[in-house]
Amino acid sequence: MEFAYYSLALILGYSITRWLTENIKFHIRNEKIWLHHWIIASISMVCLIVAKISNPIVWGLLTGVALEGLTRKNWSIIRGGKK
Repeated sequence: MEFAYYSLALILGYSITRWLTENIKFHIRNEKIWLHHWIIASISMVCLIVAKISNPIVWGLLTGVALEGLTRKNWSIIRGGKK
């Protein structure tokens, strides 16, 4: 049953993140670095591993956030283009 919770949380995380990124412009960036949401989700996952947290809903949500970010056209950590 944990896999079911993980799967549903993954879909929910992906869809909520898609909606948020389309409707709210929230960025953590400066002139050189841009921390996209997939990077923040990945860092959070590393923290969960260190803390030994294995909640399938939390992992599913974070996986959904990371996957949504990786499906975007521009997901590099180094800012390029216009300033």
